[in-house]
Amino acid sequence: MSTVIFVILLVLFVGAAGLIVINVTGDQGIDYWDLDGEKKPPVSRLDFLRRKSVFYCAGVVLLGTFIVYLFLRR
Repeated sequence: MSTVIFVILLVLFVGAAGLIVINVTGDQGIDYWDLDGEKKPPVSRLDFLRRKSVFYCAGVVLLGTFIVYLFLRR
């Protein structure tokens, strides 16, 4: 396997894993000091990445890059 293909697969793998981590750790939890809901939850620039479609697509890319790596490893 050439170095260029390995670097591309590595970038895809790490990027997909990063998107999964962003989706898993996205919930702010319960703010017990604001139970009546007066304060708005903080807005992040990464909120557009916290969708189910992005999560599932990142999982497919993660699995796909691993399978391609296994095929090209020989």
